[in-house]
Amino acid sequence: MARTNQRGIGTRYMHNAVSIIILSLVSILALSFCIYLLLKNASLQKEEQAVRLELETITGEGYYTKAEAGKMVEQAKVEGRAEATSSFRDLIQSKLEAGEGTTSTIRALFPDQIVVASDGRYYFFPISDSIEHHGFSESDFELDENGYLQYVGTDESVHVQKGIDVSRFQGNIDWKKVADSGVEFAFIRVALRGTSEGKLLVDDMFESNIKGATQNGIKVGVYIYSQALNREEAEEEAQLVLDNIEPYKITFPVVIDIESADSDSARTNSLSSDDYELVAKTFCNIIESAGYKPMIYGNVKSFTLLMDAEDIDDYGIWVAYYGTPMYYPYRFNVWQYSSTGKVDGIDGHVDLNICITDY
Repeated sequence: MARTNQRGIGTRYMHNAVSIIILSLVSILALSFCIYLLLKNASLQKEEQAVRLELETITGEGYYTKAEAGKMVEQAKVEGRAEATSSFRDLIQSKLEAGEGTTSTIRALFPDQIVVASDGRYYFFPISDSIEHHGFSESDFELDENGYLQYVGTDESVHVQKGIDVSRFQGNIDWKKVADSGVEFAFIRVALRGTSEGKLLVDDMFESNIKGATQNGIKVGVYIYSQALNREEAEEEAQLVLDNIEPYKITFPVVIDIESADSDSARTNSLSSDDYELVAKTFCNIIESAGYKPMIYGNVKSFTLLMDAEDIDDYGIWVAYYGTPMYYPYRFNVWQYSSTGKVDGIDGHVDLNICITDY
């Protein structure tokens, strides 16, 4: 009986001890939480004081309300537009005063587009990344003291050749003097089609020119001035060229010249870009099938307004652009850079060309 009472007393002591421990822990937690609240409250008071001080500083330094800031933004926009307009006018004025033409000035204002002037209007063609670009910089070419274009870039893989293109307009040519002057290649006109009646004519000086050039070691290509309206006339032009060049060694391309005639009576005035492209492709495919290298000649207008450059990108490109740097952005093989060149052995002016492709 005494042992039983002792067990009961021991058990109560144990329960009391556990209760005391639990109550102590609760008290500690409560005290900790109170301390945390006090610290948090102190921290918030400090943050509030800092914010108030910052607001007082902002107000004192002249900061503005949202409405006031909005008015200032609108005023800045107005002033920005006025400044941009003034800069724009100054740029145009400076270019015109420097002697640049209207077209050149407009082109400088739209660097991401090809600008073409035709019949008193301007046409804008976004520059496409789907066509290979030529990759030359503005400083890669420069004219020497004799008016010949030189490649002065740093790409050692670029090797250029100096050339000319001729027709009956150059009259009798002393081809030995031409060769001695450093001319390496020549495009010789084979024939032309009349702009009004459409009659095909062989160039009066073709035979004399091609014999004189080849006998003096000048590499030759040939071209025809086309005014073909359709597939049949393009086939006729190609066959005429092939018949006339058959006796000669042609190392440079055989070219179709695609240009719009500056005449109200020109038979090609009503052609669409699809029509021009059909003529060019028909001619080039026949020339290629005959074993020659086909090429299309034209100016910036030819490869934008008359034809889509992307649609005739499978053929060689001979582009006429007078002046530097080259304005046409896409790849080319030959660049006709002057129509007023002077070459020993030729009386009067002659077209000057530079070839960047090894034929």
